[in-house]
Amino acid sequence: MPSDITLSSATRQNLLSLQDTAELLATTQSRLSTQKKVNSALDNPVNYFAAQGLSARSADLLNLMDGIANGVQTVQAANQGITRIQGLIDAAKSAAQQALAVQNTSAGSTATGAVVAAANGKSLLATGSSGTGAAADGTHDYSGANGTAAASIFSVTDGFGNAATVTLDRNRLAQNVKDLSKVTSTEIVSQINQQLSQAGGFAAASLTTDGRLTFTSTMTGTDAALKVATLTGNTVDVGFGANVGTTVTATGIDSTDGSAKASVSGATITALGAASNFDLTSGDASISVQLGNGLTKTINLNKTADASLGVATLKAQDIATAINNQLKSDTGISGKVVATYDNVAGTVSLRTTAAGGDQKITVTSASTSTKDIGFGIGGDTTKARTAAGAGATAANGNNQRAVLAQQFNDLLTQISQTAQDARYQGMNLLYRTGSDPKENTLHLQFNEKDSSFLEIKGVKFDAMGLGITQVTGNFASNEEIKTATSQLTNAASTLRSQASTFGSNLTVVQNRQNFTKHMMNILDKGASDLTRADLNEETANQQALSLRNSLSISALSLANQSQQSILQLLRG
Repeated sequence: MPSDITLSSATRQNLLSLQDTAELLATTQSRLSTQKKVNSALDNPVNYFAAQGLSARSADLLNLMDGIANGVQTVQAANQGITRIQGLIDAAKSAAQQALAVQNTSAGSTATGAVVAAANGKSLLATGSSGTGAAADGTHDYSGANGTAAASIFSVTDGFGNAATVTLDRNRLAQNVKDLSKVTSTEIVSQINQQLSQAGGFAAASLTTDGRLTFTSTMTGTDAALKVATLTGNTVDVGFGANVGTTVTATGIDSTDGSAKASVSGATITALGAASNFDLTSGDASISVQLGNGLTKTINLNKTADASLGVATLKAQDIATAINNQLKSDTGISGKVVATYDNVAGTVSLRTTAAGGDQKITVTSASTSTKDIGFGIGGDTTKARTAAGAGATAANGNNQRAVLAQQFNDLLTQISQTAQDARYQGMNLLYRTGSDPKENTLHLQFNEKDSSFLEIKGVKFDAMGLGITQVTGNFASNEEIKTATSQLTNAASTLRSQASTFGSNLTVVQNRQNFTKHMMNILDKGASDLTRADLNEETANQQALSLRNSLSISALSLANQSQQSILQLLRG
């Protein structure tokens, strides 16, 4: 076998030097091409993984920047919505002020019902003898413990024959009350209203702000009347005493806004006057009464229908009383029409109890009538009477306020629509469908762990949410206009306050947006500093290594030349 090739020590040393130089040159060229001195964990584990962590956090913050930018735009959209809503509120306030400036010839009020209230100091919530004897927690005891009677019994009647006997005792209250020894004022009022409703709902019970029991008639005007009287068995005071026989009455108040009731008067009948007598021992004086365009009610005025009429000494008052008795007995017309009289002139009149342009009454003689009480006899239409009521003066004579009221309502609609449209990418800080604030709360995440964040709570700034209600009275009264103006003033104040809140939120978000941008730059620069190569240094290294490589090649060539000289000597 041929012998192995043997390299000289110099040659071998030069070859190793060339290999080391080639490796260093390859590393330098890699650093120059990537501009990094740490390209893998093998280069520098500490710096490599530290740079990876910094870069990863920078990337996480970059992902959050989109959400923050959307948050800025969402708040700006809300601010823009508030600005536009404020403009609409100013326009609505202008409409209300114009309506207030329009001359209104009617400054009165509408009719009110009869109101019977417990005396001052007789609060259902008051303890001791000065109140109604309530317990310290404002409750009443209807349990009847130890065999004692415990009941509130009283009657409620109106001027049209409607009546209800209200009984509050353990049997009635047990249906809806859990603890009969601690019956609250709310439970008392609820039970009273339940019994009044069963009696036709001619009145309703409520509590004043100081806790006094109050009854209000359904009907309004001076024809409306209420009477509350305590009855036998009444032992628990609800405001009208714990004794028997206490009576409190009240009547309603007619309107003073220029509206009028529909009223008809029959012709003068001498026999019904003070100087004579009207005889109904025989014959018939029946009439027909029609309210509006509805059904006609026949009032039978004869001794068969009403025995009290079977005398020869009747006056206009007697005829009116008989008519009212029959009106009260008819649930369809009871409380809506009332008969009045004039004994001196000998006339009978009928009118509606309500006032307004929608009121109308027609009175004619019945077909069976043989005696005239002012509306003719059967078949005689010449004495038939028809009359209509009148609306409030302002409503009749001032359509300009109604036009302004419509403009006001239209502007409220625009306010609601503007609030609903102030959304950005599905988020609306000015409107929500429900009452839960979470529905339109904007959550902005400021760091990768969501430990730093801002929640911007939205509002409900449609007309209803701002506390502005549509007008229903066509601005007929100054009170309605002043109420609307007050609501607009409060709404404007609310808008300014919320605009300030959103402005503060926007400042925070924009600051965090800028902070995040700079933080990302710091992280990226830190990661770069840990891995970046010094190009000047690496360029110098490359030149030095190239020179070393050339010298190593020359040295290797010289080493080979010495061996060739020995070979030539052997050949010679």
